[in-house]
Amino acid sequence: MLKIYKKLLFDLDNTLVDDDENRRYAIKQILIERKENVNDEKIEKFINLDNQFWKDRAEGKIKDPYEFKTNEEKTEWIRAQRFIKYFNNISFEEGIEINKKYINFLSKNIVPIKNSQEILKYLYEKQYELYITTNSPTKVVNDKLNKINAQKYIKEVFTAEEAGHMKPHHEFFEKFFNKINTYDKDNMLIIGDELEKDVLGGIQNGIDSCWFNIKKTENNTNFKPTYEINSLIELKDFL
Repeated sequence: MLKIYKKLLFDLDNTLVDDDENRRYAIKQILIERKENVNDEKIEKFINLDNQFWKDRAEGKIKDPYEFKTNEEKTEWIRAQRFIKYFNNISFEEGIEINKKYINFLSKNIVPIKNSQEILKYLYEKQYELYITTNSPTKVVNDKLNKINAQKYIKEVFTAEEAGHMKPHHEFFEKFFNKINTYDKDNMLIIGDELEKDVLGGIQNGIDSCWFNIKKTENNTNFKPTYEINSLIELKDFL
């Protein structure tokens, strides 16, 4: 017998929108603006660095240097670090400016994941409550949702910037539960592409999870999702 869910917590990047293509476009524009040679190797170097950076951050390997006054200051510091590392020896101030431009570029080339619009419409019409729970920059979340025509289906958006913590950390989910004013996790399902953030976040916070394994990779972790799919349309099999 299938479990009955009511609240579906969707990741955004590489779950509903193609974040890899989005980031490739943005860093390419940064390189062009800085009058640097642009090639695939430089672009992929950033993508790999970015992936590892956020993985390390989620695992607590990259720690805040001091107590920030606001979540905005904290976010500014975190995001600047990638560009300081990528461009070597640029100042913190320059890292902040590059990040601002990068975030603006992220809004310019948004590509939906196959079937994302169809599945959101389907689930909305079946009267599921749809939420976005994402580590994506708050500034571009609405642009991404508008681009894939998804705003009308989403009940609430919750970001790491709003929480002051990233998935999979408990504080992220605790503040999400506070925002939607319920701790009833039995009827929730988190859906996302990252084992270390979405699935682990579900496991650590008592929420069933669905791993969107779009790249059909092997699960070499100890994190076992409740469900695994390779295409968003497969959600129809149990929702």
